[in-house]
Amino acid sequence: MGGPANDPPSADDRLDIDRLQASLKTRAFGRVLRYTPSTASTNADALAYLQQPAAPPDPHGMVILTDRQTAGRGRRGRTWHSPPQGNIYTSVVLVPRPGTARIGPWLSWIPLCAALAAADCLTSRAGRTVSVKWPNDLLIDDKKIGGILCEQTTTSNRTMAIVIGIGLNINAALDSFPDELRPSATTLAAEFGRRFDRVSILADLLLQLEQRMDRLFLDGPGSIADEFTQRCSTVGRTVRVTLEEKGVVQGIAESIGPDGCLRLRVTSSESSTPLPTLVEVRSAEVVHLRG
Repeated sequence: MGGPANDPPSADDRLDIDRLQASLKTRAFGRVLRYTPSTASTNADALAYLQQPAAPPDPHGMVILTDRQTAGRGRRGRTWHSPPQGNIYTSVVLVPRPGTARIGPWLSWIPLCAALAAADCLTSRAGRTVSVKWPNDLLIDDKKIGGILCEQTTTSNRTMAIVIGIGLNINAALDSFPDELRPSATTLAAEFGRRFDRVSILADLLLQLEQRMDRLFLDGPGSIADEFTQRCSTVGRTVRVTLEEKGVVQGIAESIGPDGCLRLRVTSSESSTPLPTLVEVRSAEVVHLRG
């Protein structure tokens, strides 16, 4: 575990890849693993690797892992701040199995399903609820502790693949974050005053992710949708939503739709065009409002 939570990671606080692979209980996730101490972005690495002829013909479950990202990527073109060592920065390649039924309707659920798996993993490790802010940010008491970025591509043999990028704030010191992020971000170590074993968290994360993705593509989002709604801290909240073409609206986040959209009951709008009372949000900036 180690010393005080605010101590910076030591130079040898790197992921033990041999122990990670020995700890895996997955069928496919993490069985092929590419690790580098530092890289620009694990998602960018995965996307580039999948285009190479040398990539495995079936890359399902391949994991790209690093201790440091110099150009981490977040949703909507943002940068994902990635202080060196102490956190988890990984990307997992998902290739829907041949014969998967109705793959199209389930694609929009992949980021939400990944966020739910990560939230469950952190909750079980910390003993304290980690919630999901729609669609795929992870929160402890409204402070961000992780996020998901999913990107769709095709492999060199024209097979569809989804790269699931996951960033989790585990042991990095809060003073390693930029000033503007400190009020809204946290880490497990900062919350609980002790360091956490990243290897065991990663092994559990990959297992939970594999199990949930198997359920999603075999059975559809049914039960997962119910679980996500219960874990989602956005549902029932007053939120401000910036819609790309319609401007800023405010309202009550009422429910999650069948395709994973956020159903918003509008109470006020700055849009120049009239909006229906109930709006289905599929891609937008969502801010939780207090009160």
